[in-house]
Amino acid sequence: IPILHRFTCSPHKLSNYIQVLKQQNILPILDYINEDKKNSHANLHQLHHLIRTYPNNYIAIKLSSLNIEQTYNKVVDDSLLLAEMAIKNNSKLLIDAEYYQIQNNIDKIANRLMSEFNRDHVHIYKTYQMYRKDTFPLLQYDILKERDYYLGVKLVRGAYYNQDKHYHILHTKIEDTHAHYNKSIQFFSEHHTDKDVLMLATHNKDSIQYAQSLLYQSTMNPKNIEFAQLLGLSDHLTHNLVKDGYKVFKYLPYGHLYDTFPYLVRRLYDNWLIIKNII
Repeated sequence: IPILHRFTCSPHKLSNYIQVLKQQNILPILDYINEDKKNSHANLHQLHHLIRTYPNNYIAIKLSSLNIEQTYNKVVDDSLLLAEMAIKNNSKLLIDAEYYQIQNNIDKIANRLMSEFNRDHVHIYKTYQMYRKDTFPLLQYDILKERDYYLGVKLVRGAYYNQDKHYHILHTKIEDTHAHYNKSIQFFSEHHTDKDVLMLATHNKDSIQYAQSLLYQSTMNPKNIEFAQLLGLSDHLTHNLVKDGYKVFKYLPYGHLYDTFPYLVRRLYDNWLIIKNII
């Protein structure tokens, strides 16, 4: 199915996709796509396999897929082991943000992983969803608090609108989300430590240009900022950033056909204005 092949890849093609991206000076973020907590044991096995088979990469983890909702303590232990494995294989982990009911526990685990494994460099990233009204104060707190580790900040707008809109935690206007996203970039640029890292996971040209303007003003060092887009989306932005010498990533979701639909439905909804012009 062409649309699936544009935005995701099957497991047996993963090596080829990685190679193609790296030939274009784009770094992949490997993202196993099964989010079903009923498959938590198999999902954990797949993550172990991924880390061992594809060293020297960035790997995204959705803790819902490990059944954080019902087995929090086990997921803490599993996450610690995954982080140790990743660092041993010269890889980094990105802990994805998810829906409201489990996000606090995801944040707790991400905080613990950063405090344990980001002592010398950033090996673990925590994700901040800027469509939530409470996220900017959280980011401020995380940056300013007394800490002996470095922050890996992955900044997104948010991808769980249909679930999260029922909890009155979201900005009511998209303009407010955009404003808080850019305000977060500015705050990071003014208060980050020398080895904190900000990954801007966005297809928004204005946010990208705003971050670049801060770099030109020397309020942020290029080594402290990275950019990421989804596979199949905003390729022109990705290639322009590569051309300008930035560290740029593509999220590379992979999995079996029947696992791709929840991911695709969410991405189609969140990025419809972009997708309708390319399909």
